[in-house]
Amino acid sequence: MPPYVAEGVQFFGFAVKADKAKLQAICDRYLNGPCGRQDFVPLVGRVLFVLNRIARMYAKNPPDDNRGWYSEQEGAVWMPVYDSKRGRLLWYHPYMIVDSSYALCMGREIYGFPKEFGWFDISNGPNPPQATHVDTVMVKELVAGCEAKQACFFEAKIAGGPSTSSPPYQTMASYKQLAETLVERLEVAPNAAPVLASAQLSNLLSMPIPMVFLKQFRDGVSPDRVCFQSIQEATTRMTRFHSACVYLQRYEILIEDFASHPVRQELGLTPGPIPVDLAFWALFDFEIGSCTEVWRAPA
Repeated sequence: MPPYVAEGVQFFGFAVKADKAKLQAICDRYLNGPCGRQDFVPLVGRVLFVLNRIARMYAKNPPDDNRGWYSEQEGAVWMPVYDSKRGRLLWYHPYMIVDSSYALCMGREIYGFPKEFGWFDISNGPNPPQATHVDTVMVKELVAGCEAKQACFFEAKIAGGPSTSSPPYQTMASYKQLAETLVERLEVAPNAAPVLASAQLSNLLSMPIPMVFLKQFRDGVSPDRVCFQSIQEATTRMTRFHSACVYLQRYEILIEDFASHPVRQELGLTPGPIPVDLAFWALFDFEIGSCTEVWRAPA
């Protein structure tokens, strides 16, 4: 049970342009639709493709603190959203892949992370990876005779082949500097809601990281309905910052289109290789606690 401690988290982020109207449709389907309100809007027309390596993850308190620890790898899409009712900035994850059954069950059942099982090829930072990817089980076409197979969910690679940049990255002295660099380089402020201060934008990209989830379970008696549905928020708290850098190479995201995972269509991404506007790496430790319930469907 929460809180959970993560140590040695290597966070690789790749920022790309997306269609803001498509991101609004995601907010409407997973956040606004269930609660019947129009509280959540996409902050900007951008998302992060993220790959993580977590060296150690474990429960902090009894009764689970004596159950050991596990490592985890994770691939996800992060989109920044604005809760207009409460005036809060949050991250929402329309896709998330992990390689640990503990992380999958804990993430889905406690928080509402949309976790699936996957396979990874993630190198250690801070040196820029030539290519890194995550696989999961996907279906090419939604037809009865199509077999679900392991395939690449997305790949981040240096565009144009091996890099010769020297130095290969710009070191960030603090996570705050990294957050401020992201806000500036991605031009978040001019495109965000005008009521937001630059300090709020920096906080969204630094620690603590506030996240919002749709937590729901399918009903066993009436499988076309849910037996439980709520919108929850949780916040991670950085316990130690180690280092961070912004990569100077030009990266791109490669996606093969699968009907079961229509990432390009749902995010409104460009055809072909997707240019990365900013690639970065960070190493830190964090702690994630219990949730705050925003809304729950009547029983």
